[in-house]
Amino acid sequence: MDTYDIGAFERFCAGLVNEGFSPVPGTEQREWSGPLPPSLRSLTPTTRMKIYFYDGWPLQHARVVVEGLHSEHSAAGTICLWADDDPAQVAGRDLKALWDRLDEWAALAQKGFRVEDRALDSYLVFERRSTSYRAELPFADLTQHSSDGTLFGLIATIAGTSTLMIETQERAGPPKQETSRLNGAFCLRRNIGTPPRNLGEVLDALTRRQRLHLDRGLARRSPARLAEPSGGLDFVVLAWSRHDTYDAMVLAFEDEDGTLRTSALPATSNDTGTRRRRAGPDADLLDCKKVLVAGAGSVGGHVAVALASAGVGRISLHDNDHLTSGNLVRHVCPKYLVGFPKTAAVSFVIGDHAPWTRTVLHDVLPHGQAELTEQIDGVDLVVDCTGLFSLSAALAEICRRTGVPLVTGALYHGGALARVQRQAEGDTPIAARPADPAYLDLPTEDPVAPSAGFLELGCTAPVHNASPVAVLHTAAEISRTAVDLLTGRRQLPDERIIVHQALKPPFDRAGTYDGPRPEMDGTT
Repeated sequence: MDTYDIGAFERFCAGLVNEGFSPVPGTEQREWSGPLPPSLRSLTPTTRMKIYFYDGWPLQHARVVVEGLHSEHSAAGTICLWADDDPAQVAGRDLKALWDRLDEWAALAQKGFRVEDRALDSYLVFERRSTSYRAELPFADLTQHSSDGTLFGLIATIAGTSTLMIETQERAGPPKQETSRLNGAFCLRRNIGTPPRNLGEVLDALTRRQRLHLDRGLARRSPARLAEPSGGLDFVVLAWSRHDTYDAMVLAFEDEDGTLRTSALPATSNDTGTRRRRAGPDADLLDCKKVLVAGAGSVGGHVAVALASAGVGRISLHDNDHLTSGNLVRHVCPKYLVGFPKTAAVSFVIGDHAPWTRTVLHDVLPHGQAELTEQIDGVDLVVDCTGLFSLSAALAEICRRTGVPLVTGALYHGGALARVQRQAEGDTPIAARPADPAYLDLPTEDPVAPSAGFLELGCTAPVHNASPVAVLHTAAEISRTAVDLLTGRRQLPDERIIVHQALKPPFDRAGTYDGPRPEMDGTT
C-alpha cells in the first residue's frame, strides 16, 4: 500500500492483530476484519466490523465499516469519523486515537448528535444512492410558505450531463419540449425522526394525501431509466423540519428488470439566499451602495463582477465598446456574449453571479464637466478602470469638487506595474500627488518597447499585452480597495503600486509599495 509513514502503518497493523483483527486474503493488508468494539454493540446486531486503508494513509484516515449499521453520520455502514478536509484525521495513525474517536462517535450516535454535528447529509443513509446524477433546487423558496402536509408539483430539466435542475411548475413555465422535462412532487412533513433509508420508510413518513399522490404518480410510469421522463412521477423531494431549518432528500425513480428502483441524489440549494451567504460578511453593508464603474474591459469587467458578488446593490456600467473574441483571454465574459456591448455582457455575468445586484448600462462617460458631474451624482463610489489618462484625470477633478469618493486603477509597462489610487475625504487629491515627494512617480513608458503593446486589425492604438494574471490581480486590488472604502474600514493606504515584474529601482523587486511610505511590504 502507498503510505506516507510505513513505520506507523506497521505498528498500526500489529495493534490490529493484538485486538483480534486479521487481514482479508487478497487485499494486501488494505482490508481488515475483526470484532465489533463494545461501544458499537447497542447500535447494530452485527458482531464484526472491517477497517479499510487507502493510498495516502494516514493523510487519509482508515475507514471503519459496520454492515447493517444505520445512523446519522454513517453511509452504507461507513462511519464518518473525520471530514476529508479535517487535519485532525492524521491522529488516526495511532490505533488508540482511532478507537477513542470511534467511541466518541458511538456515544453521540446513542444520545443524539449535537446541532453542530448535523451536516445535511441525510441522502447518505439511503440504501441506494446515485453516482451519476445530482440535483439543484430552490430549497428555501420551496419551504418558505410550506407547512406540515404541503404537497405540490415540481419540474426538472437536465443541466449539463448530470444535474437535475428542479423548479416549481409555475416558475418552469410552458415546456419547450415535453419529453425533456421530468415530473416530480414536493412533500413537507414535521420532524420525521431518523431520515428514511428506503422507499417504504419514505411512504411511511407521508400524510395520507401525499402518499396517495405518490402511489398514483408511480402507477402512471412507463419503464424508464433514471432521469428519463416516464409519463408518471420521476422524482420526489421529501423535506422535514430539523432543528431551526429543514432537511430534505431528492429521490429519483427508475425501472430495472421490471422492478421500481429508488435512488437518493446528492442535492444542493440554488436559491438566492443560499448564494448570497457566499457573498461574504460585507454583503449586508454593501446592499444599499451604488457604485459607478467606468470601463467594462478586462480590468473593469472583473471589478464589476467582484463588487456585485460581494453584495453591492446597484452598479452603473459605462463603456462604448463591444466584446470581441480577442477580448476573451482576459475578460470576465464567456464566448457566447461576443458581439454584445461590453456593458451588456458584463451585466449578464453579474446576473448569473449576483442576482441581487441591479445593473444600469450607459455609454462611455463624457469629459465635459457638467455632464460628468451629472453622471456621478448620487453614487457612493466611482471606480475608474478605463486606463485613459484624460478621463481618469477628469474623474479625479470632478470627484474632488463634488466630494464623491473615487478609486482608480490601471496597468502599466505591459502589466509589470499596476497602480491603485483612492481619493476620499482626508486623502491627498490625486492631481496633487505628482508634486508630493511622499508619492512615487511611475517610470516613463517606452512607446517602442515590447511592453508598450501591439497593433491589431481595427485598433487605432496599441493593445497592452499584460498577462491575465496581472489583470486579475489588479482587478482584485481595485475591488479590495473599493470594499474597504464602502464598508467604512479604510484600512488600506490611499495609493499602492504593485510590482508584478521587477523593473529598475525603486521597482526592482516584486511586491506592493504602499504609499505614502518609503518601503515595500513584499506581498503580491
